[in-house]
Amino acid sequence: MNIPEKVKIGWKEYTVENTEVRERLVAVSDECYGEIDYNENVIRLNDKYNEERKKATLIHEVLHGISEMYTLDMSEDLVTKLADALYTVIKDNPEIFKEE
Repeated sequence: MNIPEKVKIGWKEYTVENTEVRERLVAVSDECYGEIDYNENVIRLNDKYNEERKKATLIHEVLHGISEMYTLDMSEDLVTKLADALYTVIKDNPEIFKEE
């Protein structure tokens, strides 16, 4: 899995940015890995973390985007669990997503 420059969620296209500015990210807990800005159409990944954490965070933020786009009203806990599960499936089964 690669971290793309853009991700399309429904009809919105989000720019994916690595950011070193921790204050730019809204911390909900002690660790803030990333955030999604629905108004600016930006997903920000905290550059402080390694590539694996950033990939997992991208999936997490995409799920927030899906929840917002389709008014699913998923809780933070549900998004976290789904993101962790999806990231594990993608990482452990890369052949599923290979083009033939």
